[in-house]
Amino acid sequence: MLKVIRTAVIAGMMVFLAGCQNGSTGSSGGVDPRLANNQDVEFFNKSGWQACAGGAVIGALACAVSNSSNKAVCMAAAAIAGCGVGMGANAYLDNQRKKYASQELQLNATIKDVEAENKRIQNATSVAKSVIDSDKKTLAQIEKDMAANTVTNDAVQMQIKGVDANIAYLRGTITDMKKHEKQWQDVSADMSKSGSDTQNLDSEIALMRDKIGSLQGELDSLYTQRTALKVG
Repeated sequence: MLKVIRTAVIAGMMVFLAGCQNGSTGSSGGVDPRLANNQDVEFFNKSGWQACAGGAVIGALACAVSNSSNKAVCMAAAAIAGCGVGMGANAYLDNQRKKYASQELQLNATIKDVEAENKRIQNATSVAKSVIDSDKKTLAQIEKDMAANTVTNDAVQMQIKGVDANIAYLRGTITDMKKHEKQWQDVSADMSKSGSDTQNLDSEIALMRDKIGSLQGELDSLYTQRTALKVG
C-alpha cells in the first residue's frame, strides 16, 4: 500500500510542478475572468486538478517525513483530503473505510461529499451559463455588425478568440465533471456490492448527472451558434 501511495505522490508532484511551470503564463489564455477566477469552476478542470494534486502532494510529503506510526494511512488521507474522489474511486473508498468504522457511517459521509460536489457544480453552472449568455450576445452582435459592414475583421477575430477560449475551457470543465460523476458511480456500485443501501447516494449522483447534462446542453447551443458564424 505504501508503495502505491508513494507512486501516486511522485505522479502528483510531476503534475504539480508542470502546473507551476505553466500556471504563471495564465493557462486561461483569454478565458472570461468569471470562469478563470471562480473556485468552483476551476475545481473541475485541469488547472484545478493540478492545484488539488499539489495540495495533496504537500500533505503526503509531510506524512512521509513525519513520525507517524502508519505513514501509508497518513499519506492516503492527505491525498483524499486534497482531491476527494478526484484521486479515484478505490482510493476514496479505502480512505472512507479507514475513517469510519461502519458501512452506515461510510455511506452517510459519502452522500455528504456528493452533496457538496453538487453544490460546486450548481455554482459553477450558474457562472458558466452567465458567460455563455454573454458569448451568445457577442456572437449575435458580431453577426449584425458584419452584415452592416461596421466592424473590422481584426476586431471580429479578437472577440471570436475570447468566445472560442471560453468554449474550450468549458469543454474541459464538463469533461472533468463527467469523470467525477463516473467515479461516484463506481463508489456507489462498490458500496452496493458490500451490502449498503445506496438509493439516496444514487439519487444525488443522478442529480449530478442532470446538472452536468444541463450545462452540456447550454455549451452545445453556444457552439452551434459559433460554428454558424462565418468569419473571413
